[in-house]
Amino acid sequence: MHLLLSDSVVGLFLQVLPVSLLVGLVFFAVRLHRQKKQRRSVSRNRELLLFLFVCYVTGLANLVLVPANFWRSFWYHICTGVPVWDLPALFSGGFNFLPTFVRYLTGELTGAPGRWILTMLAGNLLMFVPMGVFLPLIFPRLQGGKMAAAILLLPLAVELWQPVVGRSFDTDDLLLNTLGILAGWAMVRLVLGKGKR
Repeated sequence: MHLLLSDSVVGLFLQVLPVSLLVGLVFFAVRLHRQKKQRRSVSRNRELLLFLFVCYVTGLANLVLVPANFWRSFWYHICTGVPVWDLPALFSGGFNFLPTFVRYLTGELTGAPGRWILTMLAGNLLMFVPMGVFLPLIFPRLQGGKMAAAILLLPLAVELWQPVVGRSFDTDDLLLNTLGILAGWAMVRLVLGKGKR
């Protein structure tokens, strides 16, 4: 229980995993029912890909689009029965327009970056890599300018929403989320390009 209620990377993952799986399973069941009703053939690979995408998007949304302590408070209440809702007020978030690397270059931050900063930076990059993988596989028409727009606008939309729920607009997050999508998209292009050869 201690791990589930922690603010660690594993704790945050465990907090959103049940909701992600539940939404994915409901989506899959409804989709399967509709396909059987319409007597359409079912592609197992496509359905697995869609299930994973729905689980991923649900988990991502719950990690970045709801107040920071929402799921920890929810699970604390479920596990202990004590109603503790440590949530920020709406529209109470802040703005950080200066990236961390600029703060290091200007001397505002000194010494080695703390473990929390490195974890946050790596997490923001890695969290969006699957988006770059899923988008071209699920939406094959999303190419060229449309893909570039998606790569730029998705992280921007997330960051613009965060101050609404008491989080902060952070330039580091914006840059790293964008780089994460780009990295995932580049991996798919590389693999698909090798497959065609």
